[in-house]
Amino acid sequence: MNQKMKTNNEKKKNMEFEFCKACNLNHDQGQNHKYFPNHKKSLSNFLSRFQTKLADIRFFLKNPTILRPELASRNRIWCIFCDFDIHETGSSFACAKAISHLASEEHLKKLKHFMWKYGGGMDRVDTFRISEADAAKWEKKCEALRNDASSYSDGSRGMQVRPSNGMSIRYPIQDSLQLGMLDHPCMVLYPLCLWAHVLLQVYAIQTIQRVIGIANILSLITV
Repeated sequence: MNQKMKTNNEKKKNMEFEFCKACNLNHDQGQNHKYFPNHKKSLSNFLSRFQTKLADIRFFLKNPTILRPELASRNRIWCIFCDFDIHETGSSFACAKAISHLASEEHLKKLKHFMWKYGGGMDRVDTFRISEADAAKWEKKCEALRNDASSYSDGSRGMQVRPSNGMSIRYPIQDSLQLGMLDHPCMVLYPLCLWAHVLLQVYAIQTIQRVIGIANILSLITV
């Protein structure tokens, strides 16, 4: 009798409804659900969308960018593995809190649970996280930027050539802020091609300034 009741309880438990994040629906199929073709297709799309956002975050991981306070509230991302809304309010750099979260042990733990429950492959875990080593490199770059900013505020940043006509030429990347680079709401994580376009504009402006500066210097020499 007890064995029969135990079997019935197990069947009832297996028939309980649960919500699938990937498919965005309730089902009573238990762990078998993750093997269905429709689920696999939904899961693939679900992970691909998040991977696109991660690609943009990895851009800022490799290229730390100072985050202006007035744009911080627009710099956010929802972690689908942890059900956690990451806000960048108070962050000094773009995607700083997202990078910290994706490199955390808590994120890794919940990511592995997600892969076990919904599928996706444990061999892909590293695709959806940031390693501690990469996070450490990012922090060092951020510290270097802080030091540069401090030096700049003291008037010691940037090599300048000053011809007699008073024209000033700067060789570091022109203040990105002045060129509107950070006016662009990267906080919504726009496609990187847009950033590439901005960087090309920065390079073009620098090149023009160098040519003008050299021409002015040569004119002074030939006089």
